[in-house]
Amino acid sequence: MSAFSTQALAQSKAVTGRVTDAITGEGMPGVTVHLKETSTAAPTDEQGNYSINVPAGGGTLVFTFIGYLNKEVTVGSQPTINVSLASDSKTLNEVVVVAYGTADPATYTGSVTQIGAEKLAQRPVTNITNAIAGQAPGVQVSAGSGQPGSGPDIRIRGFSSVNYANDPLYVVDGVPYTAGLSNLNTEDIASISVLKDAASTALYGSRATNGVVMITTKKGKKDRVQVNLRALQGVSSRAIPEYERVNAYEYYPLMWEAYRNSLVSATVTRAQASQRATADIKGLLGYNPFNVPNNQIVLQDGTLNPDAQLLWEDDLDWEKALTRDGSRSDYTVSFNGGSEKSDYYVSLGYLNEKGYLIKSDFERFSGRMNVNTNLTNWFKAGVNINYTLTNSNQANTGSSTGFVNPFFFSRGIGPIYLFTSTTPPRALMYWTRMANGCTIWEAPPPL
Repeated sequence: MSAFSTQALAQSKAVTGRVTDAITGEGMPGVTVHLKETSTAAPTDEQGNYSINVPAGGGTLVFTFIGYLNKEVTVGSQPTINVSLASDSKTLNEVVVVAYGTADPATYTGSVTQIGAEKLAQRPVTNITNAIAGQAPGVQVSAGSGQPGSGPDIRIRGFSSVNYANDPLYVVDGVPYTAGLSNLNTEDIASISVLKDAASTALYGSRATNGVVMITTKKGKKDRVQVNLRALQGVSSRAIPEYERVNAYEYYPLMWEAYRNSLVSATVTRAQASQRATADIKGLLGYNPFNVPNNQIVLQDGTLNPDAQLLWEDDLDWEKALTRDGSRSDYTVSFNGGSEKSDYYVSLGYLNEKGYLIKSDFERFSGRMNVNTNLTNWFKAGVNINYTLTNSNQANTGSSTGFVNPFFFSRGIGPIYLFTSTTPPRALMYWTRMANGCTIWEAPPPL
């Protein structure tokens, strides 16, 4: 044990020193001194002093502290290393966009949340309201319908009206925006500021009663020319699997049993009810998809006729006829740059999102041009143009218990009724409806 300890001490050495502020020269307590590429670390004390063991061959020490730039120092043979940390100027230069311009987040007393372009880039969304979800404390975001191109409802200051809208005021580059938010390409957004308190009404008055969402688009950067290309490709499917359903071979015996049980009474025995259910079950369900006579589909013991075979090969799963694996393609190319007095930003985007339901999709062509120039010391001119062309198909899912809702209909229709999107079904239906653009016929053609 003593030999091991002596060997360990011979292979390492202690390095001490002091960490100070580069401006004031005072010691900095709580600075983390970390030996790079290892788990060895030590904090500084109240005077900024530290002590850490490093390998005898040396290493690299990393000094980190919130609000200061990290610093790396190679140990070598130095027994003492004193460092000074400089403040992170980027943190001091951050600003938030408010109704009347910009403000320093350290001195701004209002309630505001800002979402930068870095966070937006991490969330490939079609509607920018989806980017606000989970990013702004105190903002209520209700679940959207799931339609391609749609977004959730935003409630910044709760529900202020029963009969009128509770949506916040959306402002794009200082101008109130009333068009669809899905028209905006997320790649063109520089930042989103959510103003939640009464200060948000300073410029927009009563229109800002429900809060303000300030959207700032990107501009060109001076003294540089950049070309950016972003391509996203994805797929979508159900997060939770659909309920398991019975097939055509299980459906008839179950319906037979339910019908038989309804017939049993004080005057009708169980055997009589079973005999009548076997004879009448086809008339009750309206269609016989099997190759056996109508009165022999289900035997009187409640089991399916062993000779019964479907008249077609495919099982009758209505969900498969109405759903698919969705896909999303999003491509944006942008050009930006500028000189001492001018800047420009030009982008072209294409989005094609196919939903989980057939005939639910969203396609968008977008273009934006933002040009600004300082003509004189006191006169600045610019142009900010956005063009959007959208094509959208929306599935009828507004009524959760209506037969026009594909989810409700596919869960309620029996698996014995044939359905295709190109040919009339061979089934007698009780409803003449439209299910996601596919006609369900009331009367069947002959088999």
